[in-house]
Formats: sequence, C-alpha cells, structure tokens
Amino acid sequence: MSSSMIDKLQIEYQRFSAKEKEIADYVMRNQASIMNINIRDLAANTYTSTSTITRFCRKVGCATFVDFKILLNREVQQPRPETRFFPKTQQAYNDIINATAEMLDTEQIEQVVTLIKKSRRIYVYGLGSSGLSALEFKYRLTRMNIIIDAVTDSHMMIMSASLLGQDDLVIGISNSGRTIEVSDALDAAKKRGAKVVGITNFDHTPLSEISDICLFTPDIDRTGDVHFINSQLAIIYILDVISLLLLEDGSLFEARQNTLKALYHRE
Repeated sequence: MSSSMIDKLQIEYQRFSAKEKEIADYVMRNQASIMNINIRDLAANTYTSTSTITRFCRKVGCATFVDFKILLNREVQQPRPETRFFPKTQQAYNDIINATAEMLDTEQIEQVVTLIKKSRRIYVYGLGSSGLSALEFKYRLTRMNIIIDAVTDSHMMIMSASLLGQDDLVIGISNSGRTIEVSDALDAAKKRGAKVVGITNFDHTPLSEISDICLFTPDIDRTGDVHFINSQLAIIYILDVISLLLLEDGSLFEARQNTLKALYHRE
C-alpha cells in the first residue's frame, strides 16, 4: 500500500511524543500552507523547538524539514489517483450523505440544538442498530458535560419515560419510524410534558406523528442495491451536524477538551 505523508502521520501518530503530536496535528490541519512556512515559524505555532521538528521529520523518513515540506507539497500539487477498489461503496456513501444534506432543515436542526442546551436531562431511545447510534450520541454529549443517557431496552424506555418532566428531552431514533417500542416510550414521555424529537426516514409514521420536531433522513434503499451499507449512516451524519453546532458553544467545547485531556494525559 502506497500512503501519502498525511496518511503516514495518522498511522504513526501513537508513536509520536506529545510535542510531536502537536506538530502532526498542525501539519494535518494546515497541509496546503506548510510550504510557505519556515521551521522557526512552525516551532512558534506549535509551541515546540526547531530540534523537535527536525526529530519529527526524521521519524517520518525525511532527513530535514525542507525535505518534509517538498514531499508534502508534491502531494498537494499531485493528488493521488482515485482508487479502483470498491467504487460502488464509495458512490453509495456519497449518495446517502448528499441526500441527507439536502433533506436537512436548518431551522429544525437549530431548534434541536437549543433544546439540548436548555434541557435538564436528555434520553435517546433506539433499538438494534439505532441503539448503537443512540449510544454514540450519548458518548459525544457526555464529553460536553451534558446530562444524557441512551436507552436500548424497551422496558427501560418506558420506565425512564414515566419519570420525565417538562424540562426534559427525549430523542427517538428509528429508520422505519414504526418501531413500536420507541414510539410508545416517546408517547409516554410526551404525556409527562417532555419535549420529543424524532429521527427517521418517513413521515406519517407513529414516530413522526408523536414528535414535536422530526428530522428526516434518506432511506438507503433509494440509492439502489446497497443492502450491505450501514443503515445508520444518514443518522450518524445528522448527529455529527448537531454535535458540531453544540461545540460552537464555548463552555461545551471547553468541557470536551477537558475530557480529552483527561483521557490522554498519560500520552
């Protein structure tokens, strides 16, 4: 396998020292402009030293920083040719992501972000693969110091819903919109006064009908014979958008940075 320098920085990342990781992070974020920077400026921008940068370059197979810049610039000017492997999968992913972006309602997304920031506590309900998406969202928001739990058991959904109130938010995930256990739990939460957000492929379903706000995602079947594609791809895209918007809040961003430091302080 022929890897670019950026690929190599990612693959070898865990071998780097803490300072070398800062250099790698800067290079990966600013690849196109590295050719116009000298070693002293890079040292200043990454709070390292020129000797650390030189050792970093040698570790990735370049004798000097100049050699490193030349190799990196060559890759920028001559992008790698498209791989011939698995073009059907790549096209399917592109189709799903593009379709999801087209379906997004900006106003509704902003309303969901506002609800998440204002709510006392948040529950995300999902069964099967949707439950995995619920867990992923829980982990993300927990890092932002948001009180959230993911519930992937139908009995626990009803139990938690029965204890909610007007300051709480429930997000239900179901591609079909007809997962009865999820919609029943959302209905119970709504009767308690909680706000309800649904994420699904289809309108006029039990999930969409019970939701105060419903975010729609494309059904993967519309892209053709893609039964092997992860049915949660479009939902994960929406959760990515919501997460990025939440991180525009300074306190949430700071909380996430603090959790990352706690996780990696041993590096």
